[in-house]
Amino acid sequence: MKLKMKGFLQKDFVKSFIICFLIACICFLPFIIKGKGFFVLTNDFNDQQIPFTIGLHNALLDGGISGFSWDVDLGTSTIDAYSFYEFGSPFFWLSMLFPANAFPYIVAWLFMLKFAFAGVTSCLYLRRFVKDSRWAVLGSVLYAFSGFSLINMLFYHFHDAIVCFPLLLIGLERLKEKKDYKLFVFTIFLNCFVNYFFFIGEVVFLIIYYLFRFASKDIKALFKDVVTCILCGILGVGMASFVFIPSIIFVMGNPRAGAFKGIIGMLTTTLTDYMYIAKSLILPTETMTSASIIGPQNFSSHGMYLPIFGLVLVIAYIIKKRDWLSRIILLCAVASFIPLLSDLFYMYSAAQMRWWYMFNLMVVLASIKVLEDPDRKAIKIGAAVYASLIAIFTIAINVLNILNVQDNQWIIDSKRFYLGVIVAFIGIIVTLLITLRPVINYRAALATVCACSLALLLNTMYVYKTCDWMGYQAYKQRFDIAKQIELPSEQFRLNDTMNLISMTAHVAGFTNQTSTNTNSIFEFEDLFDYYHNVAGMPKNNIPGLAELLGGKYYISFQESNGILIDEYDTDLGKAYLYEKSACPIGFAMDSYITTAELKSLDVNQRAIALLDSVVLDEADVTDEIKNDLEHTGTSDIDFEKSIDDYVVEHTYGSVLGFTKDGHGVNCATGYDKDTYVYFSIPYDTGWTALIDSQKTDIIESGGMMILKVPAGEHSIALNYITPGFRVGLAVTIISLVIFIGLIIISKRREGN
Repeated sequence: MKLKMKGFLQKDFVKSFIICFLIACICFLPFIIKGKGFFVLTNDFNDQQIPFTIGLHNALLDGGISGFSWDVDLGTSTIDAYSFYEFGSPFFWLSMLFPANAFPYIVAWLFMLKFAFAGVTSCLYLRRFVKDSRWAVLGSVLYAFSGFSLINMLFYHFHDAIVCFPLLLIGLERLKEKKDYKLFVFTIFLNCFVNYFFFIGEVVFLIIYYLFRFASKDIKALFKDVVTCILCGILGVGMASFVFIPSIIFVMGNPRAGAFKGIIGMLTTTLTDYMYIAKSLILPTETMTSASIIGPQNFSSHGMYLPIFGLVLVIAYIIKKRDWLSRIILLCAVASFIPLLSDLFYMYSAAQMRWWYMFNLMVVLASIKVLEDPDRKAIKIGAAVYASLIAIFTIAINVLNILNVQDNQWIIDSKRFYLGVIVAFIGIIVTLLITLRPVINYRAALATVCACSLALLLNTMYVYKTCDWMGYQAYKQRFDIAKQIELPSEQFRLNDTMNLISMTAHVAGFTNQTSTNTNSIFEFEDLFDYYHNVAGMPKNNIPGLAELLGGKYYISFQESNGILIDEYDTDLGKAYLYEKSACPIGFAMDSYITTAELKSLDVNQRAIALLDSVVLDEADVTDEIKNDLEHTGTSDIDFEKSIDDYVVEHTYGSVLGFTKDGHGVNCATGYDKDTYVYFSIPYDTGWTALIDSQKTDIIESGGMMILKVPAGEHSIALNYITPGFRVGLAVTIISLVIFIGLIIISKRREGN
């Protein structure tokens, strides 16, 4: 048993796991200890990654995979809201073994595992190209702690793509090497399931990889390969279709999805972008929240620097070799500076260099191939070229700063910038010391890379922590409050725009920092001329809007004259839950205003107009609606009427017995006449409305929903299933059956 364990520990990928885990663990532990187990970083990590994981956990328990999450803005499909984030993450499903609100206490350990498994998967890929697998272990450390990995610590879920991508290349390599499609199909499924956004970029890269590495001049062989790859792709994507199809349907209707802006316009970019790309290629990676040059912040994913080596060995490889790998690297480098090529990776949806982890893996491969078979002359030239690039860039940025080009402060923190330049130059010197010896000392090289990786990760985490806009104690206070919140009524929302509170509390709220809220919310926000690519509209900035949307409950950190619902003890003192007047989520309306008429009003009058009348597009106003509802013109609205009066009126017209969960809404009505009920619930085609178990039409009202309810007592059910889920699930089942069948057939053939 001991011999088996010793043999297992000697395996290259196991060494990669242990080394990468230990580096990450040493860096994370001080922050874990300081936070007493509770780990936070800054910005999007705190505001999205932590609450979204908690929110997904709660949504799955509440409504299952195809359900509706009330925690995301005004409500969104669970798949649509979370498939870009962690829905497909193996590490998320591991976290499901723990209570939802335990996530801030386990996220650091999961992050360590992500770094460790990035080492494992990259080692498995890299070892295919070296004779001595020790260099694959060293390369796995370079990949796991590359500039891309470090800068994107803010985006915890990006690391799932970093982990899984090397497996996709291994699958293709195995397909070509052994004509074995099974692993390729599985890795296509895995990457598609993990994150549809990154998968699209990986498909583009896979095509480039195949063309440069395997494309044959034999047309017949090329055609056969292409057909085989396409069939494998269809089967792999088919297995993931229960998530992929709903996600693509959602993205196709999302105004945040990119659009092709024309060839000429995408051949060039701005001077600041050029300089930022150049800086990210040649200098140690900084954080998104605090950059030393070009601009104070940049939330793109530019990061390339390899610990110690930088680009020295890559340039040496390109000088020495003119093969498929050097051509891929050169293409990626050129593409980085041309939006037409760079944005292609994500179908022109603001790529922001989020494909660089694939580029990074190629750069690492070139580096370890040079280490295994060093050409001293090429390395010297590579070091000279790299040093020259750094010097030229340093001079250029100073010239731009002195001349105040484009009225921009090009050097923001000169000490930090020059420290980065010095680190890069020290890396060049150390690289030469390591590689110009008669025989490269592997242990010394590995130890140096590990030490540099540790220092870079520790520095990145420290800088991110110092940029925290809220601070650990205030964030922890809100988390502790959220765990205790229980709203008295399900028919109202928490009037709070912080993702952490509503998602941790698992209550309907006004969470507003998300890229994936349901598309009809954009339609609703457009009524107020609002658009933002990552943040929902603030609900308290427009008179009457919070009241219209049911924002009844709010948290205060000091006593006030409101109606006190509950109070909470925290390390920073007491906090209070109050209520104020607000409309219920479902209430009767007796008049309508057209969209054009509504938008002709001042923005600050529009929510009050919606309290007075439902909004309908002119084309949706049928003869029946004209007969049933009074048409209200802009001059008919009494803006002197108080918001509280509207709230009282709609409270009397509320639906009864309102309950909601991840499957939908149930309520009852008892109106004296046929009535139109407005639900401040975002509409999409996944909703089905039943009155007394009979299906009825849903009328869309500015992104929300209206039902016509007959007079008398009736039960209403609004049931939800994510659009495309049933079709996707059917495709998944069929594809899975085919895949299993092919495996069985393959095994039988091998047996014969």
